[in-house]
Amino acid sequence: MNTSTVWFMDARSRRFLESTAIKGLQILEHSGWMDNLKAGDIVAVKTHMGEAYNVGYLRPVIVRAFVDALKERGCKPFVTDTTTMPYHPWISRTLALDHLETANRNGFNHASMDCPIIIADGWLGTDDVVVDLKGRGNYLNRQFVARAIADADALLSLAHFKGHPAGGYGAAIKNIGVGCASKRGKMNLHGALAGDKPLIQAELCPGRKCEWWKACEECCPEGSIQITEKGLEIDLETCVYCFACANLCVNMAGLHAIQRFDYLPALGRRIADSALATMMTKEPGRVFFINYALDITPACDCYGWTDTPFVNGIGVLASFDPVAVDKGCIDLMNEAPGLTNSEAEEFHALAPGSKKLNLIKGKDIEQQVYGGMENGLGSAEYRMEVVPLDRSQRSIGRFYPEGVRAKKLKPMYERNHPLSGLDTASFGKPTEGVTQPIYPKK
Repeated sequence: MNTSTVWFMDARSRRFLESTAIKGLQILEHSGWMDNLKAGDIVAVKTHMGEAYNVGYLRPVIVRAFVDALKERGCKPFVTDTTTMPYHPWISRTLALDHLETANRNGFNHASMDCPIIIADGWLGTDDVVVDLKGRGNYLNRQFVARAIADADALLSLAHFKGHPAGGYGAAIKNIGVGCASKRGKMNLHGALAGDKPLIQAELCPGRKCEWWKACEECCPEGSIQITEKGLEIDLETCVYCFACANLCVNMAGLHAIQRFDYLPALGRRIADSALATMMTKEPGRVFFINYALDITPACDCYGWTDTPFVNGIGVLASFDPVAVDKGCIDLMNEAPGLTNSEAEEFHALAPGSKKLNLIKGKDIEQQVYGGMENGLGSAEYRMEVVPLDRSQRSIGRFYPEGVRAKKLKPMYERNHPLSGLDTASFGKPTEGVTQPIYPKK
């Protein structure tokens, strides 16, 4: 098995140039990936722009730093994501219109990014291309990849590493496996086209006595659900397993009459197959992966809430190999001590070396990694290289191009000093221990 390089910089910040936004950019430049790009290349910057009321997604300033770097190279970047299946009743990204409104509310727009924000699979999620996996897939033979991403010359994945309720964890593989799939691509990788359905225990449904019964009917885009006085009626032949009813029944009603069929070994491998389909739209060396292992929460950024992190921030990891960079994040997460007041404490996963998300989720969460190894997406064998931080004057000049901003105050103070004409000694008493105070005179 080949050994891939994973570049790393830790999450600690103590002085200028140690922002994680700057660290990620320095890793990108250290890797040499941008040498594979040429002026005029269209680059899809794939990230998750957050769900309504979620606060765990990557901050816009991080994404903007990469956009600026690509533009400096003469490339034409766009920040992108795709529509959802929907996943839950109140999700705000099922249409491109709603997705753009949510992105704008969360700080992602043309003004903040200085480049277009594009929902890559179009208005409804059907603007896509079909990619033949040529027999390499674990479960998928073909997959739908969002057209704007498939047509781009290069792809930069900026992923938030965290847990995930269905996929076990979310990072590089999921960012391009699920996030670059169109709406019908998501139906495919979640198993709908293979006949998977939610788990139904209709006897647990109290019918219209449940306060959520109307939302249950309305959240099904297929019209497959009817709630009567007697209970639940669902047409499984028309169901495309979009998760909305299951998340409502479990998370809000608390009844479990409809549950997700979370067969993780298959789902993880389908995600890896879908990621492979995305990779197959690009020439070798034209895709790069950066994972931010910060705010590491047990659930994804698709929910309208964000739980407390269960380990401290780890850092920024990057690679040409999505399997290796994900495996590196998982390994560092497991080595870290868990945090109190989090699911690590709740599920007895505080000990350094414990498999944190395996304990929290009650299953082996590395199925995407295994699937990526099996279909040739990448390698779980990696060599981690710590990237030194560039603290040079040149670097300061790049990130703070206006130089020492305080120098602007000198001529302004000469004309109109804030303390001019004031009896400064009359505004208060000296600090204890100062026996001969020297009052400023302006």
